[in-house]
Amino acid sequence: MKSIWFDIKMIFNSPNQGLKKLIAFNIFVFLGLMVGKVILILAGHEEIFSAALEHLTLSSTPIIVLKEPWTVFTYFFIHIELFHLLFNMMFLFWFGIIIQDFIGSERIVKLFIWGGISGAVAYLLLVNSFSYFILKGPTYLNGASAGVFAIVVAAATIKPTYRIHLFFIGDVQIKYVAAFYLIWSFIETTGTNAGGNIAHLGGALMGFIYGFYFQLPQKKNVFVKEEKVFSFVKVAQKRIHESTNEQDNKEVVEEELNQILDKISKSGYDSLSKYEKRRLFKASQKNE
Repeated sequence: MKSIWFDIKMIFNSPNQGLKKLIAFNIFVFLGLMVGKVILILAGHEEIFSAALEHLTLSSTPIIVLKEPWTVFTYFFIHIELFHLLFNMMFLFWFGIIIQDFIGSERIVKLFIWGGISGAVAYLLLVNSFSYFILKGPTYLNGASAGVFAIVVAAATIKPTYRIHLFFIGDVQIKYVAAFYLIWSFIETTGTNAGGNIAHLGGALMGFIYGFYFQLPQKKNVFVKEEKVFSFVKVAQKRIHESTNEQDNKEVVEEELNQILDKISKSGYDSLSKYEKRRLFKASQKNE
């Protein structure tokens, strides 16, 4: 049991663990809700749990959202079904790990949040714009799907030809996986989970915009360099250790390089200053 708590503490206390922190936080919220639900049901107060959910999930009624604006953020951390949570967390991990090295650990978290907000905006706008949805009455939205879709589409935009292995199918480029789920979500906007699928599309739009930004011409060289950075990191570090310079100088070089690499892992290559980029480039030249 101690080892489990130690692993959990390491995730939340270690830098550059944005993806794992997102997954862990979603799981903890789910477990907390389920424990609370069981306790309240056994105590004969299930209505308290239902009332609490209404104040944490996103209502389709604009007036309620204005009174409870925090639900625009809290709804995408709320799951009340195990398989809903598992599906979202698996997709979050699979696609998040693909682009984490390109946009940085902190930006993964920001993209997830912006995707969730975009999903909320799409949900509120569309559900209140078509009589088909209005006649069905008020609904409530929950789940991380919009944030997850933002990361899925961003990954497919930044690394479209990256391949993942699917059971019974084999290797498939992620752009086709993303396209399939986008089309399916669009088809299901008139289904039983209309609001959720609308939120998927809103999150996907944010993911595409975010990924497209990183593909602009002025950014292309940055990503080429960034891929190169991660390819020669180990070689550069080995070179430093083998240097015949004085011990003091070697420690300074190691410390400086490690700080630059940590910064890349945390915030992406684009966060480096011009001086840091020159130093990193110089380190790489020694190994070419």
